[in-house]
Amino acid sequence: MKKSILLFTMFMITGSIWAESVQLKNIISIEGLQMNPVLGYGIVVGLKGTGDSMTGSQTKEVLSTIANNFGFVVDPALLKPKNSAIVLVTAQIPPFAPVGSQIDINVASVFDAKSLEGGELIVTPLLGGDNMIYAIAQGRLITDKETKSVSGTVIMGGIVQQEIHHQILDTNGQITIYINEKLGLGVVSKVKEAVFKKFPDSIVKVQNFKLKLNIPNGLEVNDFIFEINKLSVDIEQEPRVLIDSKNGVIVSGGNVIITEAAISFKGTKVQIGGASPAWGGAGAGGAASETVKVMQTSTTVAQLADGLNKLGASTEEIITILQLLYKNGNLKAQLVVQ
Repeated sequence: MKKSILLFTMFMITGSIWAESVQLKNIISIEGLQMNPVLGYGIVVGLKGTGDSMTGSQTKEVLSTIANNFGFVVDPALLKPKNSAIVLVTAQIPPFAPVGSQIDINVASVFDAKSLEGGELIVTPLLGGDNMIYAIAQGRLITDKETKSVSGTVIMGGIVQQEIHHQILDTNGQITIYINEKLGLGVVSKVKEAVFKKFPDSIVKVQNFKLKLNIPNGLEVNDFIFEINKLSVDIEQEPRVLIDSKNGVIVSGGNVIITEAAISFKGTKVQIGGASPAWGGAGAGGAASETVKVMQTSTTVAQLADGLNKLGASTEEIITILQLLYKNGNLKAQLVVQ
């Protein structure tokens, strides 16, 4: 029977909830300092017959247009585009990225190319939401095998052509910071306390997960943002079990426990909570056709998965069991499946 491939990250702690010191730069965002997406349509050449189909007219027309732009008159009907492919090109330009700085580029096939492996993206302009060119992309692709090589990345393949101006201060000369909503409202109070302790006159308004701040006297905007980002707060971390169902990976904190429960699995009854913690022996009262495996009360996720592995459970089966235990209230952690 197929064995499970499981990865466990153990955090050796004693409580079910623990505090971790986190810098504000990791949990806040500042209005006006967002990443800036740009995109364009380009063409990848140099493929080994794995490009867009010969019957498609779009690729031929694009190739003909490119040739015409360089002074060559080419009849689209005569082109055989199987060694090239039309692609969507995207990138993210960081705030204040100077002209000439390099950024990574993402490329994905638009039509029916079988693979972009070995291809090279020709010079492609990347536009912002205002239809202005902010970057130029070009270079050899590193394809993504998980998408069967119909998408890929050009590392540092984009060059910023013009700086994107950001409006950080509002009309009142204030900045607005947003706190990650997933952390809960309790973190908002902690952030407010940390900012107040360092800059007692800066806080203007607190609304849900948003704080409006005045720039303290004697500080420039950039200096103030730098100081805010350096501040730290203690955040209570609840235990979690993270499951990557696609790759069969389970990541669990070492303190995550499963309370008393009984699991029937392929002729075997797994009893969590009982007199004997050992695996491998039949429990008292087990039916002839059913072997009873007993584990100690408050078994961890790691111990359960190890035991199910010994019984020959597949990754998918272990994931299903963990999900059912979570729904039943036996898994004492937040379960996240992706």
